[in-house]
Amino acid sequence: ANPAMMRTDAMSVCPDAVTEDELDKLSRRGTELNLADLASLDKKVPLAAEDKWIGSLDLDAFAAELKMLGKALAAQQGDADVRHLDKIVAWQRGCTALGIATMGFAPYNPLAIFALSTGVLTRWTIVAHHVCHGGFDKCETKGRYNRFKFGVGSVYRRCVDWLDWMLVEAWNVEHNQLHHYSLGEDGDPDLVERNLGNLREMPAVLAPLKYLVIAVLVVTWKWFYYAPNTFKVLSLHQMRRRDDPRLAQWSKEMQEDPCVVGSWALWWQFGKYFSNVEFFGRVLGPFFLTRFLLLPAVVAAAAAAAAAGMLSSAPAAAASCAARSSLINLVLAELLTNAHAFLVVATNHCGDDLYRFEGHATPRSPTFFLRQVISSVNFATGDGKGGQGHLADVVDFLQGWLNYQIEH
Repeated sequence: ANPAMMRTDAMSVCPDAVTEDELDKLSRRGTELNLADLASLDKKVPLAAEDKWIGSLDLDAFAAELKMLGKALAAQQGDADVRHLDKIVAWQRGCTALGIATMGFAPYNPLAIFALSTGVLTRWTIVAHHVCHGGFDKCETKGRYNRFKFGVGSVYRRCVDWLDWMLVEAWNVEHNQLHHYSLGEDGDPDLVERNLGNLREMPAVLAPLKYLVIAVLVVTWKWFYYAPNTFKVLSLHQMRRRDDPRLAQWSKEMQEDPCVVGSWALWWQFGKYFSNVEFFGRVLGPFFLTRFLLLPAVVAAAAAAAAAGMLSSAPAAAASCAARSSLINLVLAELLTNAHAFLVVATNHCGDDLYRFEGHATPRSPTFFLRQVISSVNFATGDGKGGQGHLADVVDFLQGWLNYQIEH
C-alpha cells in the first residue's frame, strides 16, 4: 500500500517492517498503489481486510478508463446542458423570489425561511460551484457562466452572479486549487478532522460542551469560519506571488491553521494576513448590507406603499412590522442555510471509512484520480434508478447536487 496513504482509523503499514528508503521508493512510483511489481515489499506491508483491493488494483487501467470517459462526456456537452442549467437557475431564483415576497407578512414564516435558505444554498452549491469549476466554459452561454468572469472583478459582478459571505476570488483559490488538488492531505484547507482536532481531543467529560460547540458551528460556519479562512488562503496566495518576506516567519503548520472571525485580531497575530477593514469591508460587508439591511428596507417601503394605497392611516406601522418580520425571517433563514450547507458539504469528505494521505499526488496522475474516489462520498442521486426528469432533479436540487461528489 502507498506509504503516503493511511486510513483515518490507522492503517496497516508497519514502520518496523519497511525501511525509510523502501517507503521513499514506493512513494515516488508513478502508480503508487499498484503492488504487482513490488513483490519483495508486498510481503512486508500486510493489508487489512478492507484494504485488500489495493493489492490487485490496476491503477493505470483505472486512470485510462477515467480519461476516456472524461473525453466522451466532454464531447457530449451542448445545448441540453445549458437548458438544464437554466432550469435549475430558474428554480433557485424562484426560491429567492418566493422568500422575499413572503418574508414581510409575519415573523417565523416557515415558507419564507425555507425558500430564502434554499435560494442561498443552491446558488452556491449548484450554480456557483459548478460554474467556478469551469463546468460550462465550453458551452454557449454568452459568457454568463464562464469561470473567469463569474462573480469576480467587481462588487457589481459579485452581486449579480453570486453574493454570499465568501469572496468569490478567495473561494476559487481555496476550493478549486487547494482543496481539490490536496484532497485528504494536511494541505487540504477543508480537512475537517484536522480543523476540529482540538475539539476532538477534548476529554470525554466535556462531551456536552463539544456538542454545543458543534451545534453553534453548524449554524454559523459560513461567515464565522469559511469566509475568513478562504480569504486567508487568498491572502497567502497573493503573498507568495509577490514573494512577501513575512512568509519566512510563519511555519507551514501556522499557515495551514484554520482562520475564524477574530483569530487575526489577537495582538500577536493582528494584521498577519489581512486587516479588519479589508475583511469586513470587502468580504462580509456586501452580503451583510444587502441581505440584512437593504432587503428589509425594500420590503418595508413596499409595505408602506401598499398601506398608503389602501388608504391606511398607519403606513409607518405597516413598514415597521414588515421590516421586523423580514429581518427575523432572514436571520432564521441564515441559520438554516448554514445547517443545510453543513449537511451536504461536510459529509462529502467525513467518515472513518475514508482514506487520509500524508504525501502529495501529482495532479491528473493515476493516484490523483483514485484519491478523488476513495476520499469522497456519494449520496442518493435522482430517483435512485438512474432516471431523469423533474422529480429526480428535486432530489438532487435539495442536496445542492453535491450527492455526486465523486464524479464532481
